[in-house]
Amino acid sequence: MKSRIIVLICAAAVMAACGGNSQSSSSCPHHNHEGHNHGDGKACTETNAADLKKVIRAQAFIKPDKVDAFLAVANAVVEKSRAEAGNISYSLYQDPQDKTRFLFFEEWKNQAAVDTHFAAEHFQQLGEALNDCSSAPAVITIYDTTAEKVL
Repeated sequence: MKSRIIVLICAAAVMAACGGNSQSSSSCPHHNHEGHNHGDGKACTETNAADLKKVIRAQAFIKPDKVDAFLAVANAVVEKSRAEAGNISYSLYQDPQDKTRFLFFEEWKNQAAVDTHFAAEHFQQLGEALNDCSSAPAVITIYDTTAEKVL
């Protein structure tokens, strides 16, 4: 049950990052075609948020006696996530001053890649590990690039 809550929190964070859905709130009906013009000679520069590269920063706070158990799962998740089609990079860092604090830093091709990752079995296993090992709720932030689209 707790792992489902973490997954729902992650999904809510993704939805918030996308303005409530996977579509941009752009008024341009052609938002998937950068560089076109609207007949006024001016190029449209609006980009669909779902097409932009995503960066995820997630902090995990682990109980001291659970660090090894967490690392066993987390390192497997890192390896499997790096193999996902839409992954650009996926790293896990441990705070050298506080060995119970971890940072996941991830880059994804687009929102569809993030959605696929969040649905993956290995990500679900990470949620379960966080439920078992966390001393505090994870802090997850999802960013859009400002204009960079990965092809």
